[in-house]
Amino acid sequence: MDAAAPLAAVFSPPTDVELVRERWKQARARKLLLLLGLLFVLAVYRLYLYTSGGQLVSFHLHLPTSPYLVPTILIVVLMLAVVGPGLFLGRSPHVRFNPRDIAVGFDDVKGLGPELEDVRRTLEIFEYRDRFETVLGGQARKGVLFEGPPGTGKTLMAKAMAAEAGVPFLYASASSFQAMYYGQTNRKIRSFFRALRAAAAREGGAIGFIDEFDAIGTARSNMGRRGSDGITGVVSELLVQMQSFEVPGLSARIHKRIAVLFPVLQSPWVRPYSPNILLVAATNRAADLDPALMRPGRFDRIISFGVPSRVEREELVEYFLSRRSHQPELDLETNRARIVVKTMGFTPAMIERLFDESLVVAARAGRGAMSFSDLEEAFLTVSIGLARQEPYPPGQRRAIAVHEAGHAVAAWASGRNRVVEMVSILKRGGSLGATLHAFTEESFVETRSDLHALVRIAFGGMVAEEVIMGEASSGGAADLVSATQIAARCVGLYGLEGMHLSVDALGGVGGDETARVMADSRARDVLEKLLDELYSETGTLIKMHRSLVEEVASELEAKEELSRPELEEIFAAYGAGILDLRDN
Repeated sequence: MDAAAPLAAVFSPPTDVELVRERWKQARARKLLLLLGLLFVLAVYRLYLYTSGGQLVSFHLHLPTSPYLVPTILIVVLMLAVVGPGLFLGRSPHVRFNPRDIAVGFDDVKGLGPELEDVRRTLEIFEYRDRFETVLGGQARKGVLFEGPPGTGKTLMAKAMAAEAGVPFLYASASSFQAMYYGQTNRKIRSFFRALRAAAAREGGAIGFIDEFDAIGTARSNMGRRGSDGITGVVSELLVQMQSFEVPGLSARIHKRIAVLFPVLQSPWVRPYSPNILLVAATNRAADLDPALMRPGRFDRIISFGVPSRVEREELVEYFLSRRSHQPELDLETNRARIVVKTMGFTPAMIERLFDESLVVAARAGRGAMSFSDLEEAFLTVSIGLARQEPYPPGQRRAIAVHEAGHAVAAWASGRNRVVEMVSILKRGGSLGATLHAFTEESFVETRSDLHALVRIAFGGMVAEEVIMGEASSGGAADLVSATQIAARCVGLYGLEGMHLSVDALGGVGGDETARVMADSRARDVLEKLLDELYSETGTLIKMHRSLVEEVASELEAKEELSRPELEEIFAAYGAGILDLRDN
């Protein structure tokens, strides 16, 4: 048998989960029949005992009458009002979803190919747990940790797991376990696992999901003196519950007491029952979790969720568009490819939001389907903010147009693998204008030339103002920050400028890498020299293409925004004769 073959090919269906669920249903049916039989016997006995001459004897209920009855009731009610709330503080905060309540399956999980395959294998072991352990001698996974940035599909994957497994899904937010009273958080955690085991006993298995797990699973070493207040006890409680002793079932407990009195009746077949549960936790900060939680036997598997690759984004774009009203132009391969390039670095949640925002733009314009222009407007709204018609004074309007034109020309001249998607002088968020540019191909590493090009693009706006307007303005402050940060990474992090001592080796000491580079005298000198050289190169580039900068700025003043086709038309008319810096 192929080692990679699924367990369904090793063990014939049904799964162990289905077998346990069927046994539980049969046990409930037997109990119900027994109860109905007892009620029937009792009814016949009463009919036989109290029938006289064919007439049933009537019974009368006499309520007690006492002067102390009302005060007693009031005292009981008052005690319940005082003590009652405390009885419910330790209840589990979870919400239970049955398989029929979950409308998400593995077919709805897109852009997560490797992660989905790993989850399928985990779920398969979960379904065949008993035979996997008894026949193959393996140990089934008890916990799976989903870690990754927000919006990468961790919660969606957990829901799909529960729906595909056909077992109850107990959802809880980690913050909902926290309580103001000492020890109540531990009680809630115990109640959650107790409910999880009870659901697994009845249904053959259960999946528990704790979102934002770092809220209760933070490493105890990071808590300092606060651990004396009982905070570390929360992590300790999790450790115990995630790898506790097997819970004896009712038959095992009865057998244990009989065996104490009559050892000869002790049977080796009656053993403690181990419910089939799988704990899934999600976090954005896996590095902050307690190391004891990460060892095998607790979280046996860590699945990392990252931003989707180009192929995965293509799958996501096709999936989201198939469920949303759109113009036929969005079905063209060229436009699909442009969307995939635009969404580089986007999470699945961000891509979905982009299409939803596009529908909002189309609906506001009175259209029943989104177009590519709607998607471009939504992209700007999501990335930068809503556009505002700002009445700039004529001189400042010209300066802002020149500034953004400088960015656009510097990006155009940086290389053939980069395109300028849009240039705008409309105020969006905190920016007076915007220039969006991106690689034409998926990029996983950045070369020295790529990073230098980014610094020149950042300097492009300031330099264009100096060359054309005669002086720069305060609008380049954010660009200067960006250029400094990129150059600092070249110097102290990537070793691209002749300095091979990494400031990142200090870890978190002394702030981020930019602060650590500027704190070192030698690294600061290298950084300043690099920035001066790149600023000078940007000046040469802008002077070389001054007429192009002025033309783009004039078009911006007239139209306020220029799209990629409009920019490409301007660049094509300008020609490609002087492109000395493109290959640097």
